[in-house]
Amino acid sequence: MHINWSALGEVALVSLIFGVGLAVLFAFGVTAMSRRAVAIDEKRQPSAVDTGVAALCFAGCLAAVLYGLYLIIPQFH
Repeated sequence: MHINWSALGEVALVSLIFGVGLAVLFAFGVTAMSRRAVAIDEKRQPSAVDTGVAALCFAGCLAAVLYGLYLIIPQFH
């Protein structure tokens, strides 16, 4: 049996990068939503930047999940 170690390492590295990247992206979205919620609780006008950042982060997470489903489900190809 032959194991292609370079391909295995490449898959492991890409999985690690995208796994951590997706978690960080989601954390940024939660942080932005939290700042928006705090501003609303303190009767201040919520920042449009926080709302936009949260929306973009969550949209990126949704896109990554949908792309992963596309790769996994063969009927989509």
